[in-house]
Amino acid sequence: MKKVLLSFFLIYSFSITAYGWEKVPIPDYVNKKTKSPWNFYDDFEDQKVGKVNLKRYQINDKGAGRKPFKIKQETNGNKFLEISVEHGWNKCCGKWVKTERAEIEVRPKRTLNKEIWYGFRLRFPENFVFVDDRLLVSQFKNQFKDMKKSPLLHINFYENGNIIDIGGDTGGKATTKYNKPEAIIHRVANKFKIKNGKYELYKYKVRDQRYQPSSMLSSTNSKHPRSLQYIIPGEWNVFKIGIKNSKSEEGFVKVFINEEKALDYSGITFDWKGNYTGSYIRLGPYRDSHPDNGRYPKQSIHYDDFTVVSDKKTLDKYLN
Repeated sequence: MKKVLLSFFLIYSFSITAYGWEKVPIPDYVNKKTKSPWNFYDDFEDQKVGKVNLKRYQINDKGAGRKPFKIKQETNGNKFLEISVEHGWNKCCGKWVKTERAEIEVRPKRTLNKEIWYGFRLRFPENFVFVDDRLLVSQFKNQFKDMKKSPLLHINFYENGNIIDIGGDTGGKATTKYNKPEAIIHRVANKFKIKNGKYELYKYKVRDQRYQPSSMLSSTNSKHPRSLQYIIPGEWNVFKIGIKNSKSEEGFVKVFINEEKALDYSGITFDWKGNYTGSYIRLGPYRDSHPDNGRYPKQSIHYDDFTVVSDKKTLDKYLN
């Protein structure tokens, strides 16, 4: 983790001192028409331990305010953002679903036909307790008025952390809640389950098809990953995500976890009906409430080196 000085020389020549939040220059080779509306790097080093200043972000606040967010420091001096969720925090949303969350988000921007690459480091503390339910750790969401659909990209853990579900909705009627006919058309996803010390792909979905078992994939199909490293509590993991919102086949969603491909989708990513209000990148735990009116334990997740840029080469420079 680069916490004192990060300097490099790209073909367009600029140097960077990475210490706290900073704006990232857009390389000359990036098409300015498709550049990301956000370009920044944040390693939280300019923050005070035990407190947090989130003026550069928005909080997905439904009552908990700043309580879930805290800056912490490792013994080596590295600072990071801890985000926690507790029972009832930011509980949402009406009768059709009950959730609790703690998320920060970039200020919304319109991203149609834009290319966005973002990433971060994530760590589950050594004493982290998964639950036998959904736990989302990051999402990229195209937001619409009265939105009731899933994000374009979610990274979810299920079944006490034994399953990773990576994917989301590429379109649909925004004001209509989840339903199977629309999900068959619009959802893309890869699902991994722990086996032999790794997350092995066991189910996948492409647009206009139902979920298929991984056994249906040919041995030469390189678009779908076969396995991912096990994510060990107490260790930092690097997540890199590429998004291009498009109504055409030029769109894509790409996800890498510790440099291993987790999702590689190319095609339509913006096939929506509704009043589009902007897109968000969110970090933080978002989970379903206990189904039996019980209480899930407090869950804290560590985030660091949050980066949003316009191309993968620049993202790699910050997160490698």
